[in-house]
Amino acid sequence: MDTDLKKVERRTIQYWYEDGIWEMAFGMMVLFLGIYLLGYALISMKSLWLVLWSIGTLPVFIFGVRFVRRAVRLLKEKLTYPRAGFISYRRPDGRKRPRRFSLVGGLAGIAGALAYSLSRNSGGFSWYLAGFGLLFALMLFYIALRTNLIRFFLLSVLVLAIGIVLARSGLAAISGLCIFYCLMGLALCVSGAITLRQFVRKNPVLEKEQS
Repeated sequence: MDTDLKKVERRTIQYWYEDGIWEMAFGMMVLFLGIYLLGYALISMKSLWLVLWSIGTLPVFIFGVRFVRRAVRLLKEKLTYPRAGFISYRRPDGRKRPRRFSLVGGLAGIAGALAYSLSRNSGGFSWYLAGFGLLFALMLFYIALRTNLIRFFLLSVLVLAIGIVLARSGLAAISGLCIFYCLMGLALCVSGAITLRQFVRKNPVLEKEQS
């Protein structure tokens, strides 16, 4: 019985990711963050614009999260649900989400600060960039385990490889992170677009039942 429930749960989660819409929207957000970080490399460290740019990072991130949620919902309503139907499942208690986000954000901040400090005395290897590569690779690997979709396994390996290559490149932390976000965002967008195209071709729009 428990095995059947796990299969149903996995299939439901797989249903959410199998059309490629989530990774395409998330990739666009990551790509935008990479372009946004480009401002740090172009603005003088003593410029007032740098302070304003830094203050705007959090609002940009919040806007990106909301963009992903809205874009995924709209695209699924237009492309996925008419072809594969709508499946709803019980989500985790919303009251626990702020605690989880705070915990993940805190751990990521601590890990990033530690990796950045190690990078300053690492003989040219940036643990900061390698840490970001590992962090996002683990996220994609977790999705791959939950969904059993091969492309997420491949994306996790690709993202980890990008992080390691950039870590060994000798680039400054901000410049390297900008390139990392752009490359990862492009990879996710391409993967999502190809997957969505195949999904639309294989799944014609369901005909409505005539009364």
